[in-house]
Amino acid sequence: MSRTPRRWRRWLIAGGAIVLIPLFFVLGGFGYFFGTAAHQRHEVVLPPPGLPDLAGDLSAAYGKYTEDGDLSVALIDPAFAAIRSQLEGVRVIFVPSWLSDSAVPSVALGNSLGYMAGIYNWLDDAGLVAEIADVETEDTVSANAARIAEIMARAQGPVCFVTHSKGGLDLLEYLRTAPVSDRDRVRCWIAMQAPFKGSPVADLAMDVAGLPEVANVLLQALGGRGESLKDLTTWTRTDYLATHHAQVSQVMAQIDPVCLATYVADPGAFGKPTSWSYPALLWMHEAGVPNDGLVAVRSAVEICPRVLILEGLDHTGVVAPGVVAPIDQTALMKALLVLALQQTQTPKIIRE
Repeated sequence: MSRTPRRWRRWLIAGGAIVLIPLFFVLGGFGYFFGTAAHQRHEVVLPPPGLPDLAGDLSAAYGKYTEDGDLSVALIDPAFAAIRSQLEGVRVIFVPSWLSDSAVPSVALGNSLGYMAGIYNWLDDAGLVAEIADVETEDTVSANAARIAEIMARAQGPVCFVTHSKGGLDLLEYLRTAPVSDRDRVRCWIAMQAPFKGSPVADLAMDVAGLPEVANVLLQALGGRGESLKDLTTWTRTDYLATHHAQVSQVMAQIDPVCLATYVADPGAFGKPTSWSYPALLWMHEAGVPNDGLVAVRSAVEICPRVLILEGLDHTGVVAPGVVAPIDQTALMKALLVLALQQTQTPKIIRE
């Protein structure tokens, strides 16, 4: 008797993911082209055009490990070996993005076909300890921050966080209110494509008549809450950064994260394996805003003390299944850890 409800629940979760993901990622872009943007309840404000010129730019340091613009295993492996000892006894904790545990059920360490698989699998080769944070990716930032606090209470010793997209918002909220002693345990933080200043795509999705209500029903079926979509909007993130400016500044100064942003310079020639975000990518690109199809470059890096901006990758480029990943994810993670753990002279500052 109990198997039938569970079976229906699995179908409901799968169906919800199938419906909600295209709505969120595609409707915002297509809605703009078909006139939705003209009827917004909120004004959609795009970031200034062009790439930001920031102190703490790590492109030159990253470039030391590339050949002809591509990461070189022969160059990055010795560099990673040189900092490997700094990871002894350190637990690497991954905090995944919005919808990842429902949209990609293969989220698991060692699964070569799943979300972030290439990043996870390098750990076995390196002999490092890792876990995927037990968060509900469809839930709100504050709810997941509380879950991360529980994880930290159980964990022993130092940790390194690797976050993707909304996972960076979840972790920032935890760190903002965490005691200094807990922050002292954070050896490094790599924040990949985090919408610290929000996503205009979320703005459009929130303002399409009926979509927030549908999203709320589906997100609840997936174990989350509709407010998690609102958490991704530019107005929510702007208010958050303004309200908690001092605390966020303190976190960035103490943790000194490396923030990764990606963008596509020529959408017309973009031939990478994921295309669901193409309408939104094109919309922001035509406004002169470099973006990965969901997050503008400025949103992901402008509050960070150390930044790396890579061209030619959309929002899933760094987390695509290993068989179709457009980059060597293992090499990328090694490079990011090298950049995060190497001693630098980068001033620890925060930008508004």
